[in-house]
Amino acid sequence: MNEQFGERTFTTFEVARLCGVFHTTVINWVNKGKLKARMTPGGHRRIPLSELVPFMKKYDMPVPADIEDPHRSILILDDEPIMTRLIEKGFSKHQDVFTVRLSNNPVDALIEVGKKLPDLLVMDLMMPVMDGFQVCQILKSSPATKDMKIIAISGRKLTAAQQDFLSKNVDLFLQKPFEMSELIAAVERQLA
Repeated sequence: MNEQFGERTFTTFEVARLCGVFHTTVINWVNKGKLKARMTPGGHRRIPLSELVPFMKKYDMPVPADIEDPHRSILILDDEPIMTRLIEKGFSKHQDVFTVRLSNNPVDALIEVGKKLPDLLVMDLMMPVMDGFQVCQILKSSPATKDMKIIAISGRKLTAAQQDFLSKNVDLFLQKPFEMSELIAAVERQLA
């Protein structure tokens, strides 16, 4: 195991041992784009932990407890900074279970998802420029993010078409205002 760019990385031999395959299989996964890796100046592949764990989960491989971060990653997206801070404060009582990242801009949130896939996204639906429905369409259209858990929140009354869209594309909808305990319980249920 190595530390590269501040993140734990693994050699192809280490990944092969963890996955129960030959190291040449790992090289093939990387070459085919199934598993993302960085190249060292010497031409060696280094697989970041943030890529390895989701890959192992996707292919139903057991993830050793010593390599997986026990915290569940939550990304909060709301165009109102007060709302994201309130939700973050609610999760602060559960720092032993959750790590929380905040975004007040849908484009920035999509970039965050691309950098490190969260276990769950809590997303406001009504935002300027790009609304939560568009964010959801983007996430559900990508094989890398289509299975990500999403909890949608909104203070507005939704149309029948919007409710139908949500029933097919998000895991849960919460009407604002809601109790923080209700949101945390919902997140725990979704990630159980």
